Amino acid sequence: MGLSLEKHYRDCIPSSLFSYFLFGVLSGCFFERFYPDLTLIWSSIHAVIIIFSSLQERRNRKILSLSWGVLFFLLLAICGYTRRSAPFLSESQFWKKDFQSKIEILLDEANVKDDAREISLGLVLGDAKNLNRDFKKSAKEGGILHLFAASGLHLGILIGCLFSIFKRIPFLGYSLPRVLPILLGFLYLAILGFPISLARAWVFSTWILAQSLVFRKSRPADLLISSAGILYLWDPIRSFGVSFLLSFGAVAGILLLLPSLKNCLPKVSEEKTILNRIASFWRENLSVSTAAGLGTLPSLVYYFGSYSFGSLGLNLILVPICGILLPLLYFSLLLQACSFTWIAKPIWLIVLSLLEFLERTTLLWSELDWSLVRTYRGNTKFFALVIWVIFLLFLFLWKWMGAPKEEEGHNLDLRLDLLESEAFLETKSHVDRGRIFKFLRRKVWILGFLFCIFFQLLLARSSHWIKIPPVFFGDKFSLVLQEEKKLALLGKCKYSSKLFYKSFGKDPELFCGEHLNIREIYIEHESCLQWISECLKRRNDLHLKYGGKEIPKVASLENWILVPKQKEFSLSIPSKKMIRFEVGKDSLIELNTRTKKDFGVILLVSRFGIPEDPREWNRLRKQLGIGPGWQFIGSDELPGIPVL
Repeated sequence: MGLSLEKHYRDCIPSSLFSYFLFGVLSGCFFERFYPDLTLIWSSIHAVIIIFSSLQERRNRKILSLSWGVLFFLLLAICGYTRRSAPFLSESQFWKKDFQSKIEILLDEANVKDDAREISLGLVLGDAKNLNRDFKKSAKEGGILHLFAASGLHLGILIGCLFSIFKRIPFLGYSLPRVLPILLGFLYLAILGFPISLARAWVFSTWILAQSLVFRKSRPADLLISSAGILYLWDPIRSFGVSFLLSFGAVAGILLLLPSLKNCLPKVSEEKTILNRIASFWRENLSVSTAAGLGTLPSLVYYFGSYSFGSLGLNLILVPICGILLPLLYFSLLLQACSFTWIAKPIWLIVLSLLEFLERTTLLWSELDWSLVRTYRGNTKFFALVIWVIFLLFLFLWKWMGAPKEEEGHNLDLRLDLLESEAFLETKSHVDRGRIFKFLRRKVWILGFLFCIFFQLLLARSSHWIKIPPVFFGDKFSLVLQEEKKLALLGKCKYSSKLFYKSFGKDPELFCGEHLNIREIYIEHESCLQWISECLKRRNDLHLKYGGKEIPKVASLENWILVPKQKEFSLSIPSKKMIRFEVGKDSLIELNTRTKKDFGVILLVSRFGIPEDPREWNRLRKQLGIGPGWQFIGSDELPGIPVL
């Protein structure tokens, strides 16, 4: 049993002493960041372990390496090394600007314009700042923004292409084709400003190519720990930021979860036919994309509160396209820089076609709402992370259950011998049962596949396992409130852009999602349209009403119905109402009539430049004929944006 477990999970267990040493350093970093008061206690424990180990004849070298790593981290912390950043970081920003200006000149010479130019800059520089807002938003929702961030995909393709070229040059020998891509990769890392995700990819690639020089192969756990530890020693300040966690999580998911996920998919025949090769290609890509998505899920849910479940499909389409696009883009820029424009022209045509396909596919995916973005707030983050952990435990268990048995060949020979024996009739039933068992083992992937689908659906549904508070907040210019089946945006939204950006801009699902059962939207100014655009995009069954004397002649307001400006609203508190009273415009007599019954609040809307004191109005409430159940409030007493 123990040998079987070690065999199936050896990829998750580090083997080198260097990995254990770096793991000790990383454990010290963990305690310093999350439990600083326990850092000294943790170091003391390992100091005691080293002392006791020195007194014993048989020593556990792995535990000793771990303990020395913890003490080494303590030494670094005492010396202040853990507070420093990477060398040449500030200088690299100037290198990046110079490199960007040169790429822009080359793109202008090649007559690459508009969106194609922006996407090209994003791909080459690994910077999404160059993208226009609509495309960037669609890429973010579709889960492909990593294509426009300096990541392992870019460096892997670059180093892979260079290695493929250099190894075909005979006089370079064995070592140079492996060393040159590493050096050129470091140059690419430097001119992009040493982004932390790309630095992780370079360390990882360098480790793999370096071990091939000495004809050794490390376990995935050793690769992960070593790359994380080296990167921390190189740049302690920026290590373990969000960018690093996303990049590291994707690679960890691919290395550790890929074998388990492959057991949840049907196996492809080893016959080298076209259909088998296509099926194998898509099976591999589906497994890799799912594993990378699972690796990044906890960071996305915890830090950003959202996850795109439709990103799997879009990545399946566009990541292979980028595998073709990026080498062609690099090559065409190189030809353009060498003034070989006549050779670069046909390549640029292919590049522009692929860029257009990438852009249109991303925008179409967003328009069709196939991104399936789920937002996690409050406790739903905890629920999602718990389900994610259970999913990982299932995958690791499934790797063991779905592994092929070594004894199958021996059992088959045994059955053949039994067939030749005298007890043929008696053993035939055993052979039949063996065949049935073998058939079931071949089809066991179906059960794993169904479990994977179940966990994905559970993760998606967990985003709704929370009671959303009623929508009611505002400032002195605007007010947002939700009635039973109605969402109202009162006032001029253009004066409250910060308020709406922090609410509708950050989390539109919270204010117009399906869980709210909204059937009607009411606004009073055209500036509110941009903030409810997501609501209109998600829902086609909404009644749209515009409060005022006339509807502005704006194309986006053509389907809106003109209604009188609404003064009275129902609040979330049972039987409580709110009346909006614009001083100098509304009638006190009408206000007196409205407040004869019920109870609630009266929101004072001051005249421009003339503030109103609600305390004075409340003191004169009886003289004004306002009912006893009513109270005046000012705009500064409105609730803020709900924080979950």
